[in-house]
Amino acid sequence: NPRLARVASAPRRAETLASERTNDMSHAVAAGCAAHARATTRTPRCARAAFASRSDDAPCVVDDEDAEAKRIKQRAHRKRNRARCRTRANERVDALLEKFRALRPLERANDDGSWETVYAEEEEDRDDGVDWDGLPPGADPFGTNKKGGRERGMRKRNQVMTFVKHLRALLSLRGRREIKRCVDFGCGTGNVLMTCAATFPEIDFVGVDLNATSIEILNSRIRKSGLTNVSAVVGLIEDGDTFGADCALALHVCGSATDRVLNSAVRARIPFVIAPCCVGKVQEGGMRSLNRMRNDLISLDKIEDIERPRSRLMRAAGFDFEAYMSAATLADWSGHQGVDPSDPNEPLAALPRRAKSAIEADRGEFAREHAYDVTLHKMPAQSGIRDDVLVGIPL
Repeated sequence: NPRLARVASAPRRAETLASERTNDMSHAVAAGCAAHARATTRTPRCARAAFASRSDDAPCVVDDEDAEAKRIKQRAHRKRNRARCRTRANERVDALLEKFRALRPLERANDDGSWETVYAEEEEDRDDGVDWDGLPPGADPFGTNKKGGRERGMRKRNQVMTFVKHLRALLSLRGRREIKRCVDFGCGTGNVLMTCAATFPEIDFVGVDLNATSIEILNSRIRKSGLTNVSAVVGLIEDGDTFGADCALALHVCGSATDRVLNSAVRARIPFVIAPCCVGKVQEGGMRSLNRMRNDLISLDKIEDIERPRSRLMRAAGFDFEAYMSAATLADWSGHQGVDPSDPNEPLAALPRRAKSAIEADRGEFAREHAYDVTLHKMPAQSGIRDDVLVGIPL
């Protein structure tokens, strides 16, 4: 009877299952003990070979000196590899820069072979027309300088003076679009904004920055100054179309922020005065603190993809994204101990200076391709190493 056979075999099956469970548990316990043993007896990588080769009852001996010598040798090897890769990348960038220069970016970079000719010639007269002594309280960047002393204060004055000079030139153009409102994107605590507002009382100035603390400090400066033609708000460059700007200003907004100001001005068909800052921060990630503040304000529909290189001319020279990023990293070189990156006779600074000029010329060519007249300028001496200025006027 099959039913009786199954009933009779049930005890044997139960005994077999119990035995299997016991074996499984034994294997699990054994595996757990082995894992625990491995975890509690984990040794440095350099010593594992010694453990593997010894017998169970042999003492463990690790030659610390040999292990340290091996680590030093490996570090030196990796350092040499990085140096070789960096040299190859720099040689490629250098060759591409020469091709780009030969295409005469901004219709300059003349036949003398110097990248210096890509810049517009500046007038000898440095009379900026700013009555520094007559500015209201809080409007002079020299007086509001909290760190860096006199040297930094004068550097800030030179930077602000450059913006005053170019804004005055824009206002003097015949047949220009009337400028009633200037928006300073990434205004910080308002060095450019305050001096310009005091110098051009007929124009309304608006400062925009994503850092609420900076805007709070700036609003305090505005109240102390008594100026009525200037205001400041927390906001994004991507919202540039909502501020009603007739002219876009930007001093040292980092990385991709410069390109967003440029894009905003080009979309609105308004003139711009832009002094770019650390171009290497266009790489993914950028400044984490700024990105966090920006992410708190931005919505997905405002995120824009910025193609690099920016201009067709730079791409025609053979630059791809990788070469562009190598040039951007070079352009951010700020020297090291004993080396002045602004010294025109410093050989180590030659390639970084050419790379910086090319990155800014590429931005200028992007605007030219969108029907702008663009010039690239240098700030006066003692203005800092981020001294390039792009000025664009829609045609």
